[in-house]
Amino acid sequence: MPLSPHNTIFHEMMSHPALFTHPHPMKVAIVGDEDSHILQEVIKHEHLGEITFISNKNATITNANPKIHVYAGNTANWIKNTAPHSFDIIIHAAQPNTELLNHFFTLLSVGGILIQQSTSPFEMAAIKSLADQLRLTGFNDQQILNFPQPSFSTGWRSIIMATKQANFKRIREKAIFSKPFKTYYYNLDTHKASLVLPEFMRGEWVI
Repeated sequence: MPLSPHNTIFHEMMSHPALFTHPHPMKVAIVGDEDSHILQEVIKHEHLGEITFISNKNATITNANPKIHVYAGNTANWIKNTAPHSFDIIIHAAQPNTELLNHFFTLLSVGGILIQQSTSPFEMAAIKSLADQLRLTGFNDQQILNFPQPSFSTGWRSIIMATKQANFKRIREKAIFSKPFKTYYYNLDTHKASLVLPEFMRGEWVI
């Protein structure tokens, strides 16, 4: 069934902000993207060297891109068989727990970035709880991104991007302007706009 254009916003925001924030991402892991829509955004970045797609549902990937490595099985087993510091970016499109976040931290390279789905900005208690988990895990800097998602319950969604470094690097603005692919929602302005918090969020978002 074709994906409605406005439903691509979540998938674009779960992929492009991290890929354009990391200074030189080469290896990406995608966890929890069972419909592979996030994957379809990630593969637009042709400079990537390897994309690992972990699926618990034995998803069939129709794209013949040789850079895509599909791990059809349990996420815990994939973690067990993956060496530390293997990935520059991990995209997690599912509910996290402390143990899983600890594993992601270990699997990320020194300058690695985790992008983790969250909930509506109106549920700041849940977002702060996730932020606390990430901080205790060792992620030194975090950014909350908020954006419209018409298919979500409140029509508004947030995600958290976290890095092992002391601070995020600058967004690679030139790379966004010269990107050789089309997006429905994402561009430099929407990236920057997603980082701007309304007052009720700003008062609660203390990292």
